[in-house]
Amino acid sequence: MKKFAFILMIFATLCGTAMAQQKKLPADAKTAEISLPGWCCKSLIPTIENTLAYERGVVSWTLDKDHKKVTVVYRSKKTNPDKIEKALSKNGVRTQHYAADPRAVNDLPKCCQPSNRGEQSSCNH
Repeated sequence: MKKFAFILMIFATLCGTAMAQQKKLPADAKTAEISLPGWCCKSLIPTIENTLAYERGVVSWTLDKDHKKVTVVYRSKKTNPDKIEKALSKNGVRTQHYAADPRAVNDLPKCCQPSNRGEQSSCNH
């Protein structure tokens, strides 16, 4: 009986900890999918993550490398998809509606910089 009570107490503690770790979304949270046609390779991930991490109002994001898009959860009172796309483009990431800032593109990894022949990158990985 003592073992059962002990196991039950551990189980209750683990369940309580798991529930406490779940994030509650703000009331004004919305979700947007942002297309990233300028996606090159995994070398671009830190740039995207740093941009979103410091963008005011962004709660969370999920990067879909296969479909070249990012799904962003944001606070609608603080930002909107247009502002998020502008922030990404200012950091060298071409989005569906904004071209990448040429100065910021120079700071990207070499494999993610467009070649001299248009928008194609020299990325091969």
